[in-house]
Amino acid sequence: MPRVLMTGVRRTAATILGLAVAMLALSAGPASAEPASRPAPAQSGPVNRAGSWLVDGSGRVVVLHGFNIVRKTRPWLPTRLASQDARFLRHEGFNAARIGLAWSAVEPRPGVYNGRYIRRFVRLERLLGRYGIRALVDFHQDLWSARNMPAWASLGSTYSDNFQHFWDNDPASDGVGIQTHYIRAWKHVARNFRNEPDVIAFDPFNEPQAGYRSGCAPFAQCPAFESGELSTFYSAFVRGIRRVDQEHMILAEPVADNNLTAPALTLPNDPRIGTTFHEYCNLTQTATSSGPQDALCQPIDKQGLDAQTDYARQTLGVPTFVGEFSSNDADDDNATMVDLMGSRFLSWTMWMYYTASSDPANTPGQGLLLDDSMPGSEANAKQPKLDAVAVPYATAIAGTPTRTSYDRTTHTYRLSYATRPVPGARLTTRATTIFLPTRAYPRGANITASHATYHRRAHRLIVRARPGADTVRITVIPASAAASPDRH
Repeated sequence: MPRVLMTGVRRTAATILGLAVAMLALSAGPASAEPASRPAPAQSGPVNRAGSWLVDGSGRVVVLHGFNIVRKTRPWLPTRLASQDARFLRHEGFNAARIGLAWSAVEPRPGVYNGRYIRRFVRLERLLGRYGIRALVDFHQDLWSARNMPAWASLGSTYSDNFQHFWDNDPASDGVGIQTHYIRAWKHVARNFRNEPDVIAFDPFNEPQAGYRSGCAPFAQCPAFESGELSTFYSAFVRGIRRVDQEHMILAEPVADNNLTAPALTLPNDPRIGTTFHEYCNLTQTATSSGPQDALCQPIDKQGLDAQTDYARQTLGVPTFVGEFSSNDADDDNATMVDLMGSRFLSWTMWMYYTASSDPANTPGQGLLLDDSMPGSEANAKQPKLDAVAVPYATAIAGTPTRTSYDRTTHTYRLSYATRPVPGARLTTRATTIFLPTRAYPRGANITASHATYHRRAHRLIVRARPGADTVRITVIPASAAASPDRH
């Protein structure tokens, strides 16, 4: 999550067409006009792993876009989130949310679990799932915040002391190590979520930091810690979770803000493991509007994404997921990040849905909503931010992604993919799904499909490769005001 306000001092970032042409009509009605009873888009099984890709139950590569939905003060639960919010997010093309539990609420006393709190999160996840929004489940904290971490597990006088006690698994008052307590609490939560098909994965620890013994500054590169204490923790965590849940993905985070160079994290040998990371440009992290700093962030954004993505996909051979970025209203930088992540077929959740100005460590420009007390809607959303992040993209690709782009000036979207499955996947469908936002195509769209057929379903384009086709290419451009789109 946003980190500048937590530390006061941060290191300054310095690095600086084919066949079958037809036209597609898109619905242009507001999100609030969508019937509450309309079922969510079909989802094919839980998210799984095939090599370095996230895939669904049909073997298609899954791409997820969404928001963090986290509350860091009592009751540590986004109680205002309701069906209207989920419908609004779905209408704008978002199919993921990162939801954060607080350890202090899960386990208020050693070995005592708050079942009611956990069940409320399960209900939140199910609400989102009914609208086609999958959940990344996170245990959330900021530099060992006293609000999110239990007092009984805080054995030191500073965050650095507390982290060191945790990595050393020093005992709580009952004689059980606090890291052991943490993994047991997570097992209790995982047991409640294990039969939930709309859970993307478990994110074991938000923004882990080294303890005092490492000598590393907060949010600084710390390879010895990553390859040592942190990797050891993830091995113990995976062993614990697999005793109660063998199906869901686990996405491990490297040191927070170690994003300009490759991490040194090692992962246990598990068929359903990957990484997640946070990508913030410090120059825009507290900005409340776009400005010259946005352009300065572009090479930083690219370097960070390349370092983390290449390490996960090429070095470790696992999928990766951008769990946080933005935190502000610097929307030129937000658009750059979305485009860079899009070109890499990366899944992401933006920080964040709510402004939550009363929560600790938040930044003034964060949030999509204008008024947290009101449900999500077009009228209650920052339109420039939506313009930056609500873009056309392929949500499920029946094959191996090769290239995609979105020209924001002309609103031209392109996708190409090979029809062969990604290594380790077995395709049981030829249907690729593309989201086309009304804000980009208010009068409909002209579609060019090479080696494929397609049809429209609400704001989604369903593309099917022709039998025997090796590749598929799709181009989408806005329909002209004078055009009269027909339906293919």
